[in-house]
Amino acid sequence: MSASPKLRDLIRVAAIVAALWSLSSYLYFWLEPRVGAQIGYNDAPIVFAFFYALWSAMAFAIFQRDYLRLGDLSATWGRGAAIAVAVFVAAAFVLTVAFKLPTMEWDRPNTPVQFFYATGWYAVPKSMEILFQQLLVAALVAAVWRQGYRLWQISCVVAVLFGAFHLTLGLSYPNPFYVMRYSAAATIFGALVPVFLLRVPNGFLISYAVHWIYYAVDYVAIHLVFGASG
Repeated sequence: MSASPKLRDLIRVAAIVAALWSLSSYLYFWLEPRVGAQIGYNDAPIVFAFFYALWSAMAFAIFQRDYLRLGDLSATWGRGAAIAVAVFVAAAFVLTVAFKLPTMEWDRPNTPVQFFYATGWYAVPKSMEILFQQLLVAALVAAVWRQGYRLWQISCVVAVLFGAFHLTLGLSYPNPFYVMRYSAAATIFGALVPVFLLRVPNGFLISYAVHWIYYAVDYVAIHLVFGASG
């Protein structure tokens, strides 16, 4: 028995999301040494902000029809609010918080992940990467929603898929605690995104803000925990 058109549509969206996510990650690590960046977001923030802006534009172009079926999301994009908020939040964080945090020192035997070394400029490309991820997960929500599932079922599906995508961090960072922590957070967040997009006015902006705030809190917490004494 062949799959229904709606199921084929869901498989199509999930496959494209996985492909975009994987290819963007691969090209990030391919590009990093070619622009002379040891840590791309720190050493070449404008390059990688533009890099993820291009991926965001590509994702929006590919899934534009899917977004139009989520009325709130399409209206938000029509006002250009998502981009404005992304730029504003990144600038505000860089100017008011990130550069005022203490320097850090690592006294553990293993090597920390890149986020440990994040400077204030790290927030700029990170904001664009989060926008890219938000567009991917919004496409997933739209595809699962078209299957006719209830909201809690959509939340379960998106939670599993979004959490699973984050397990690929293990390919770049051989730190089980780091991978599991972010995968668990992504699973929880994936369960919330459908609620934001399908039930809350301007839900895409709220979803983006919640996603970004998680990284901001994590960034500040790391600086406070590993802040150099003296």
